[in-house]
Amino acid sequence: MNSLVVYFSKFGNTQIVAKAIAGVLAKGGEARLVNSDELSLRDLEETDFLVMGSPTHKMNLPLNVRPVFERLPKRILRGKPVAAFDTSYRMSWWLNQYTAGKRLVKKLRKLGGKSIVPAEIFLVTGREGPLYDGEIERAKQWADLLLEKVKK
Repeated sequence: MNSLVVYFSKFGNTQIVAKAIAGVLAKGGEARLVNSDELSLRDLEETDFLVMGSPTHKMNLPLNVRPVFERLPKRILRGKPVAAFDTSYRMSWWLNQYTAGKRLVKKLRKLGGKSIVPAEIFLVTGREGPLYDGEIERAKQWADLLLEKVKK
């Protein structure tokens, strides 16, 4: 299985989580890590499974991430399993509906992707991080779950 982990990271926290996820996905085959600025159509065409991550900025996707979706052809992910995550500081329960991960899932589904799990949030201390203790291990456990889901 060819997995692709795409990320945008402003302060480095999302990149750390993305690397941990890619490391686990490598147990199931090739797993590549790509910054969202460097994502190409070929990357998407050659992948069997896509995971995308971004920090939550102002309860939304960062401005840097939005153009990625604008340049992609419709249905490029047709039928491919997808998952998304974000890094965010602790928010009240009702603000959790406005995370980057949930918005990423919607955008990936519009491109034809098949969401296999709900978006996951990995917590940072304050606005810039670092990640809370245990979040990298939790990211690895989430990636193990993704592997199980994709193999089904």
